[in-house]
Amino acid sequence: MSEYLVEHFDTGPGRLKSMQAFINEKAAEGYALVQAVPRNAYHWVLFFKRELEKA
Repeated sequence: MSEYLVEHFDTGPGRLKSMQAFINEKAAEGYALVQAVPRNAYHWVLFFKRELEKA
């Protein structure tokens, strides 16, 4: 797996809850959100970084 992950996300009108659910899914896969950049009204670019596994 890569250390970084870039995802394009379309929330649609009033759908930030769906973005939070997506971020939670990525967290379950071991990625932490680093930055969310708005591109226009409903489109975002989300930057994730792989979290280090704890021993």
